[in-house]
Parts: sequence; structure tokens; C-alpha cells
Amino acid sequence: MNLVKKKVLIIEDEKNIALAEGMILGSNFKIHYANDGESGLKMAEKVKPHLIILDLMLPKRGGHDICFNIRQNKNLKDTKIVMVTAKTLSEDEEKGMFIGADDYIAKPFEPEELLHVVNQVLNEK
Repeated sequence: MNLVKKKVLIIEDEKNIALAEGMILGSNFKIHYANDGESGLKMAEKVKPHLIILDLMLPKRGGHDICFNIRQNKNLKDTKIVMVTAKTLSEDEEKGMFIGADDYIAKPFEPEELLHVVNQVLNEK
């Protein structure tokens, strides 16, 4: 049986982090990349990913703005969003969850943590 891989969009402006996330998830998912908020939103509308790995501090549009816009978009509102950020204050996490993130990971993270959170978020029905 040929299973179609779920699509993950990584919106991250630091190339090394984006590539690392892609390597961690690449064997299980079809990976797409965007390196700023504006292109990330366009890519999400084009690709319609199952899940978005979203950095908070992005050029052109921040992660909170992207998350909010995706939740307002009827074609994307059910897309899972995992915020990954160096902003580790509890209010940052609370704001992310309040505007619609499904989960939140602080940088730096372990590869197993990213894979676990992505699998957990995608398997929630």
C-alpha cells in the first residue's frame, strides 16, 4: 500500500534551522520551505500543508500574524501549526496558543522532541 506523505511547510528565516527541521522530518513527510512570513502565507495557500512549523520572529510578517491569518482563512483554518521559537517566556507561548497554535517548541530543541510533537499534533483528531 502506497501511503501519501503528509505535507509540512517550514516557515523559518534561518536557513540552517530550516534545513535541520527538514532533515528531522523529511523521511516521514513531504517538506516545503518559506524563509519569510509573506512567502510563507503564499506557500501555505498554494501547498495546503497538513502542518506548518512556524518561527515567530520572521522578516516581512511575524509568526503570530501568520498564525492568525491562517486561522481566518477558510481553506487553511484546519492546518496544524507548531510554533518553534527562541522566545521562551510563558506569555509568548500563551499568546501563540491563544491565536491558534496547536503546540509550541522552544529553541534549541532535540530532534526527537520536534518529531514527537509533529506526530502528536497530526494524530490528534
